[in-house]
Amino acid sequence: MTHDVKVVVVGGGAAGLAAAAELERLGVSCQVLEAQSRLGGRVHTCARDGDTLFERGAQTINGDMSAVLELAEEAGLHVSPIPATGKDLCLVNGEVLPRDEYVSAHEVEELLYDAIRSWSSPGDAVRSFRSLFHWWTSPWDDFGEARRGLQFVTTRDAPPKGSLGAAIRQLLLHPEEEALIRTMFAEQFGANPDIINGVAVRRLFDAYASDRGELEFQFPAGMSSIISGLAAKLSQRPELNTAITGISAEGNGLYITTKDRQWRAARAIVAVPPSVAQHVAIDVGDDDRLVRLLLAFAPGDIIKSTLVYDRPFWRSKGLSGSITFDAPMGLEVRDTSYETGGVSQLTAFLGGPEARYRANFCKGKREDLLLQDLSAVLGKAASRPIEVHEAVWVDEKWSGGGYNGYIRNGHPSDAARQLADWQGLVKFAGAELDDTFAGHVEGAIRSGRKAAAAVAADLGMIQS
Repeated sequence: MTHDVKVVVVGGGAAGLAAAAELERLGVSCQVLEAQSRLGGRVHTCARDGDTLFERGAQTINGDMSAVLELAEEAGLHVSPIPATGKDLCLVNGEVLPRDEYVSAHEVEELLYDAIRSWSSPGDAVRSFRSLFHWWTSPWDDFGEARRGLQFVTTRDAPPKGSLGAAIRQLLLHPEEEALIRTMFAEQFGANPDIINGVAVRRLFDAYASDRGELEFQFPAGMSSIISGLAAKLSQRPELNTAITGISAEGNGLYITTKDRQWRAARAIVAVPPSVAQHVAIDVGDDDRLVRLLLAFAPGDIIKSTLVYDRPFWRSKGLSGSITFDAPMGLEVRDTSYETGGVSQLTAFLGGPEARYRANFCKGKREDLLLQDLSAVLGKAASRPIEVHEAVWVDEKWSGGGYNGYIRNGHPSDAARQLADWQGLVKFAGAELDDTFAGHVEGAIRSGRKAAAAVAADLGMIQS
């Protein structure tokens, strides 16, 4: 049996639900099809003991993420600030040190922006002025020390040309600083910087529409409350456990198929991560180009763990709970305690190769390793949580891995823009494709709404 609908939205995450809600607002009927048994995609709030919640996926926002904040206000959700006082730490070569002794995330972004920009000029060896300035004003004690540093840099294996790792190496930072920076990006993208497209990362820096970090606020009621708010706007109930196998053009419309069902629609919005869309047979014209763009994306590998303690013991030491590790690469920790409810907790984010490696172990072994990591910085108290909850986003079939994917080195650096602007019967939406808040729930909502507006314009429902 073939079901007729104006628009099919593939994916019931934030992007898909936002697209469907916007279509309905514009007077366009639609049907959301979701492969999993739940809505939300990479947003997944789970209940744990008592009244507290565990955010398996997306958790935080900042004050410039207006789409999420507006939905929160509509739902009457309390917005809780994330603790941000105290001293940040890092673990470098086994030694616990203040994080502010090393280059900051903001400084890294500025330096990398300039370093990657220099690739467009003749000769990859020509560094930008800012990179040179930073190196010569960094704490090399004398010329001999600088010469030894340069020798160290030139004798190490070079990361692949064009990669984020190559851009980091181009900064000629101290090895300890380079290790911390690699951790920051391994956690952010869930991958080794050596396989991430450097120019694509620069595009993200260009597009990010805020001067604020993303770790400002969270929702005690859970980020899934935002998903519920979007779903409540729909008149047509989303179809769950409905995995799409193919989308094909026929005449002026589309056929969207599963193993045993079929929908006929005028348009479709594919609102799943590109790394998931790769596995759907999409036959809508210009297929080779589309396949090339989808294959540019890879899923990030992330293990997210929240450890609940009877008290925030780190604060009595004047610490913030924020820790960056040089090893294992990709491990960062944050205090995510809620201001209400009396829950004291740290959340550990492990991204990249180490996450994939540890995913092979049993949960108990992963927990033991994490407690060893934390105890090395915070002492024995860190090894005695009263609860540990984890989410393993490695080889996650329907969500494409961790909370953010990345563009592979050697693939089109503007793949996100090309997919977001795709013309034809099928449009694409998702957190990776937003032009201002890529990789965030805010970006997913914005991208879904943009795709819906484009479809409505194609159908003559609004002026483009």
